[in-house]
Amino acid sequence: MKRVVLLLGVVCVFAFGTLQGEEKDVYIVGVDAAFPPFTWVEQGEFRGFDVEVIQAIADLEGFAVEFRDLPWATIITALAQAKIDLIASGLTVTCERDRVIDFSSPYWEVDQAVLVREDSDLNAITAFNGTTVGAQAGTTGYQWIEDNLVAQGVDIDLRAYETYDMAIRDLENGRIAAVLCDTDTAQGFVDAGRRVKIVGIVKTGEQYAYAVTAGDPYGLLPRINAGLRSLYQSGAWAELVARYFPGRPVGPVPLKRTTTCE
Repeated sequence: MKRVVLLLGVVCVFAFGTLQGEEKDVYIVGVDAAFPPFTWVEQGEFRGFDVEVIQAIADLEGFAVEFRDLPWATIITALAQAKIDLIASGLTVTCERDRVIDFSSPYWEVDQAVLVREDSDLNAITAFNGTTVGAQAGTTGYQWIEDNLVAQGVDIDLRAYETYDMAIRDLENGRIAAVLCDTDTAQGFVDAGRRVKIVGIVKTGEQYAYAVTAGDPYGLLPRINAGLRSLYQSGAWAELVARYFPGRPVGPVPLKRTTTCE
């Protein structure tokens, strides 16, 4: 009997190790290096709110991370195929994404902002009528335009960009009429002195979360959620919010997830 129990124990340990994977020395975190104030690169160093949050969680939970810039249009696929271990870059929870990757508890809420040139007479309605509009490929902003405007036959030319910085540059130079972008990132472009302004908000009620490969092979999600709670309880979360989003109310984290998927 003891031998049977021992063998079962060995099998269970082996199975757990196979399913969960051995802990890695360094976990690769995929980011969009042109998505301030959440993630960007400055003088060769990764910066931003999400960069600091994940680094702080890693320190608290005892694991190491390395940040890697990836095209946003391919970052979900890279995580789904385990080419990276984690995404931390203003990633919205959607059911489409939830089918191929696993999310942490949400930590942030945004809508979509309509950006036009600062000297433009366009408003949130006219900016999307007979115009060329830009958004970053693979983002919820781009998908919203496709689903709610293009698919409904609205007279609009949707242009995909590799980064939002490239879209804003074309907006400033008059090549497009408007950009649809997450609200905090849109405000970040305004605050940075870019020649753009926000003329309207599309209420999408999105939530950001961190994400890992489906099945959470390294058991990172419980550690990320625990780290978020620790940052909030210690006051470090409030400090980070104040640094990157001055004047924004500090809400509790993790948040209750509002997106339900079958």
